[in-house]
Amino acid sequence: MSSETADARALQADDVVAYAERYGHLALVGVLMVFMLWVRLKNLGSFRGRDRLAFTGIDSWYHWRATDWTVQNFPWVMPYEVYTGFPDGNNVDQFNTLFDQFVALLAMLIGLGSPTQSDIYLAALIAGPILATLTAIPVYLIAKRVSGDNRFAGLVAVIILALSPGEFTRRSLAGNFDHHVAEALLMAVAIYALVVALRSAERDKPIWELVTSRDWSLLRTPTKYSVLAGVAITLYLWVWPAGIVLIGILGIFFAVQLALDFVRGVSPDHVAFVGVVSMAVTALFSLLKTDVYSLTEVTQYSLIQPALAVLVALGCLFMAWLARQWETRELERVYYPAAILGLVAAGLVVLWIALPDLYNTVMTNVTTRLLPIRSTDTALTVQEVQPPDDIVRRAARSFGMGLYLFILGLVLLIARPFVGDRFRAEHTLVIVWGLFLLGMAASQSRFWYYFVLPVSILSGYTIAQVVGLIDLNPSDRVRDVKGYQVLTILLVLTVLFVPFAPGIASYTAPDIADAVQPGGESDTWAEGNEFLQENTPEPGNLYGAGNESELDYYGTYERPADGDYDYPGGAYGVMSWWDYGHFITSQGERIPHANPFQQHARSASAFLQAPSEDAANEVLDAISAGMEPRLDASGNVTVDAPEDVDNDVPYVMIDHKMAGEKFPAIARWTGPNRAIYGTQKDINLGVQNESQTLPAFSDAYYDTQLARLYLDDASGMEHYRLVHEADEWALVGGQVTQTRPLPFSNAILNADSWGPMVENTSMLYERERKNGNLTRTNFYEPHVESSLKTFERVEGATMTGQVENATNASSIRVSLELETAPGRTFTYTQNAELGDDGSFEVTVPYATDNVRGPDEGYTDSSVTANGNYSVVVQGDDGIHQASANVSEGAVYDGESIAVDGFEFTSYDDLFETNPGDESDENVTDGNATDGEGDTESGSDNESDATSERISGPDVRVPPQ
Repeated sequence: MSSETADARALQADDVVAYAERYGHLALVGVLMVFMLWVRLKNLGSFRGRDRLAFTGIDSWYHWRATDWTVQNFPWVMPYEVYTGFPDGNNVDQFNTLFDQFVALLAMLIGLGSPTQSDIYLAALIAGPILATLTAIPVYLIAKRVSGDNRFAGLVAVIILALSPGEFTRRSLAGNFDHHVAEALLMAVAIYALVVALRSAERDKPIWELVTSRDWSLLRTPTKYSVLAGVAITLYLWVWPAGIVLIGILGIFFAVQLALDFVRGVSPDHVAFVGVVSMAVTALFSLLKTDVYSLTEVTQYSLIQPALAVLVALGCLFMAWLARQWETRELERVYYPAAILGLVAAGLVVLWIALPDLYNTVMTNVTTRLLPIRSTDTALTVQEVQPPDDIVRRAARSFGMGLYLFILGLVLLIARPFVGDRFRAEHTLVIVWGLFLLGMAASQSRFWYYFVLPVSILSGYTIAQVVGLIDLNPSDRVRDVKGYQVLTILLVLTVLFVPFAPGIASYTAPDIADAVQPGGESDTWAEGNEFLQENTPEPGNLYGAGNESELDYYGTYERPADGDYDYPGGAYGVMSWWDYGHFITSQGERIPHANPFQQHARSASAFLQAPSEDAANEVLDAISAGMEPRLDASGNVTVDAPEDVDNDVPYVMIDHKMAGEKFPAIARWTGPNRAIYGTQKDINLGVQNESQTLPAFSDAYYDTQLARLYLDDASGMEHYRLVHEADEWALVGGQVTQTRPLPFSNAILNADSWGPMVENTSMLYERERKNGNLTRTNFYEPHVESSLKTFERVEGATMTGQVENATNASSIRVSLELETAPGRTFTYTQNAELGDDGSFEVTVPYATDNVRGPDEGYTDSSVTANGNYSVVVQGDDGIHQASANVSEGAVYDGESIAVDGFEFTSYDDLFETNPGDESDENVTDGNATDGEGDTESGSDNESDATSERISGPDVRVPPQ
């Protein structure tokens, strides 16, 4: 081999190494980004191959509404929403943001300017994965900058980001159509822009004299980057108005850094310049979006965003001025930070006195979002607002060793000045930002999608510092590599990859993607909301008002000056729990009263807990009158609604979870102590024929409006009727899990804490052999019901008449057999007292015909009568019985129906009808029934039903 050939090969090898050193890290980052996108699109096919839309989060449905509206009105966003929060409407600035405009633009590109619903749906599914993948870029750049332009640190940061199976991954999968991933991306962009601006200011050293002399040659670069930082912060706020939390974090950073600079003998003007310019730009652009002139509305584009940015800018200016005054007077620099702390405390006192509302807003956000100090009782009913049970354990599942690398990275950054390393302002920024995001993660589970950012960045920084200690370069020959260097690299690879390995990790990022599939609550509600859309009047046309054109679903509505929209006649609301408001808006195109903004949650809670039909009517009347009713500790409505108000909330939707696992949350918002709804009962589960004391629902629960509607199909009520139920069935009741080692021995019973469990009927007595055990789930006091029922409030038709010669009769009973669209039959019953002369009045909500429809302003009910009403009066000597036809018009208009033609049957004739049958179910202790097996004793029907239900299981078997 010639020396020229050897030299050429050596040169080629050197070129390969040089190329790998220069571009290899970028290729690896690209591979990781492709992996991130693949993970997030793994389940895309399961969402697209369906007959109807599907998303995995409730808030996703309102983003769908906002994006769909923006596509129809491109490029504008909705100025005010009238299709939620009836009777007020809502300013929904936390949606209708830059995120929705981005998805609408993506849909326009997919649809080449005329997107179909399928195009918009595809854009909604892929937007989150795209934005999450792009987040790798600022994360890489921040880690690289903070580590002294170390590309390996950036690469490690992206590895942690890509492999993490936590909230950031879960919230950015196809199907989770929410703004959270856009928040994370733009927060990372904002932090990177500030890092660049701070580095520029450190290099070019802008000071006040350069500003007054207008020496733009030295100010141009730091000004440019500071403006870009302000723009980046603004874009973050334009995705999430409540992101003023970032302004607060930056305000603390600037205060800390300016104090540190002055104590160290460095002019604070440099960092103050970045703070003033970036915050001024943020304030200016935030002001352009302001549409609510209030200092307390943090979730809307209000004055609080520009006001806080201005305060931070003024604070930077003041601290720089004070530092000069301090220096002029030759005061000890070490006391400067204490003076700043004292001034901040004094400022808070002044704010508390002068602007108490603003002070409360600021402190509430600090204590509930920035720091794990407190959360309101009602806020804790929201799952994502609850703090994590074990932050260390959750971090291990989400980041592997990331939490420990994050903590070590913080320590290493703080220690830099003490070991002779250069300490930059960007280090303080990452320390302050990371600590506050740790506090946010400890306060609310949702903020873990933010926390992955500093964890990834500081993990990269820590690993880079460790690898830097071994002085290993890619150009080193294999034979020159030392043993300790090999061990260090193996340790690094173990720390990075092993915690995320399948079989070791609880779950991996691909596992999360596989687990997220369409269906669930949105599918449960889809059928009921389709019924609303097709079988109820258009908003504005209730009872034939004819104002539907004034409430176009894609219309533009001006924000009302007083905050409450003035709906036209014929507009109406739908009552349900706030969790489901976005389903009603987006799937049903109807107007919910309560929604996931937690608007009207208390009045919805009051209706669902109402202990009587009269109390429930008072709540709805108060809502129709524009009031916010609640229940007091005794269950009484706290407001007096005016008389003769319109029935503006005619529909009520209740699903199995409201009747079951969500009821404790419903009871938390208003009314009596929720403990009254639970009790303890001795129940025999058939295990060794022994009774167990188990938690169960009390009488108070079965008296609530929710239970009487959902479990009783409005039986015994005067003004509510079932109009639709979904063809899907659920089980509501108590649950006990029995675990018996194999072979079988004594069972161990573990009763859940109070609160019913809701499962599909297929879960009844589920058996699973696992780890040598057999697990069986027993349900007690079960109720098999449709998963979603829709009711209508009507005026009710009043049956009137007189029964002569009814000896010692005190009550009358009416009943009607009905059938739902899925094929289930049930009997509506109503009891009323007889007058001394045998006269009666009975108000009933069900019609025996179904002739009115949505075009006329009424409901095309899917529940039909099997015949006419049976009207029965029982006396000492026999039964008086008649039948009655009740038209739908009479039910809606409150008409009276005369009932006559009673036929008398003596008990002797009844016995002759059933000769020799001494156990005739129509005769019990001298009291007769209507033939349905219910004992007629003259007592209230609801009480009878409740007692019967409590004493034993009430299983309603759905049609086969």
